[in-house]
Amino acid sequence: MDYIKKIVGERTSLDGTVLIAVGVVCVLFAPLVKWAAYAAIAYGAWTLLTKEK
Repeated sequence: MDYIKKIVGERTSLDGTVLIAVGVVCVLFAPLVKWAAYAAIAYGAWTLLTKEK
């Protein structure tokens, strides 16, 4: 138990946890991220091609 308490406070443990979380989110939400990217590209193109009022 003391070992777990010790490693939880280390910066590398936090970094590893964040990297694992980001990886899991990317794997689980990859299809959603793909559609969000398409939407961002379409909206960016639309804003470039339309004139301001």
